Amino acid sequence: MFKNLQKELRRLAELQQVEVPLEGDAEGYVDKECPAEACLFQFKIHGDDWKNIVRDEEVFCPSCRHTAPAKSWYTTAQIEAAKQYALGTVVNRLNGAMRADAQASKRRQKRGAFLSITLDVKGGRDAVLVPIAAAEPMRLRTICEDCGCRYSYVGAAYFCPSCGKNSASHTFLQTLATIRTAAGLGETLRSALSPDEAEVMTRALLEKAMQDTVTSFQRLAEQLYEARAGKPARRNAFQNLDAGSELWEAELGASYEQLLDAVAVKGLRVYYQQRHLLAHQQGIVDSDYVSRSGDTSYQVGQRLIIKGSAVLEFADLVERLGTALLARCAPAQK
Repeated sequence: MFKNLQKELRRLAELQQVEVPLEGDAEGYVDKECPAEACLFQFKIHGDDWKNIVRDEEVFCPSCRHTAPAKSWYTTAQIEAAKQYALGTVVNRLNGAMRADAQASKRRQKRGAFLSITLDVKGGRDAVLVPIAAAEPMRLRTICEDCGCRYSYVGAAYFCPSCGKNSASHTFLQTLATIRTAAGLGETLRSALSPDEAEVMTRALLEKAMQDTVTSFQRLAEQLYEARAGKPARRNAFQNLDAGSELWEAELGASYEQLLDAVAVKGLRVYYQQRHLLAHQQGIVDSDYVSRSGDTSYQVGQRLIIKGSAVLEFADLVERLGTALLARCAPAQK
């Protein structure tokens, strides 16, 4: 009576793998995730480039530069969906075998017989096997200047996933582009979320953008300084405006005020100090902030309020400073 089910169970016992379809987004980009537990950075890479440019034996995380074979870069969501897809495949095959047995049982019954036994299969609804969909398209797309690999990400990324190259100027400008995008998302969030949720999310994005702006310049300055001086700067020197300016004055003969102007540096000083408060004081104003920034619009104990316009101005000032350094260091870049 259970001949088809027994056959299917034997087939399943021999089954080694189930192919799970992976689809890219509308533009052909496929989701990937860094396998390093401390990172788990998510990004996208164009499906054609994943097949034709990226090497099977080595892929680089755009954020932390962790390396691993190509088979290691499935996202957590893809792995979970693949498990459900595989389970659904098994369930469907068992359901099909049991239905076939039920139909065979009914055909064997003689009409008018004294004893009639029938097998009916109820329930066991087939799983809906939908290909794993790519997540919402990432905001920023880029092309590696060295190998031509196309990839995308949200936030800050520093390395090409295919060749691992880090272009100081390209990364700097791309990161500032994402920061400017974050500064303008307030209206979009307000139309999609409740007022309270939108307010919390907007504030978090703006405060993160202030910190990312300093990080983007720090990464650029560290690379340029090491290429120029032949040695790395001391740790986190370029998170501090005065320390960074002194290093460049010794190396280039030009301080930040000479690369920009006094007004621009005054604005940078306020924003750098605000970033320091957000990173170390949860945004609560202390006496050091007031004395070092010269910002008298806050009193000690108040919390910073970051506006989108401030993020945009900060990004513009940092881009001016970074561009000036790139111009001075151009002959020394490798």
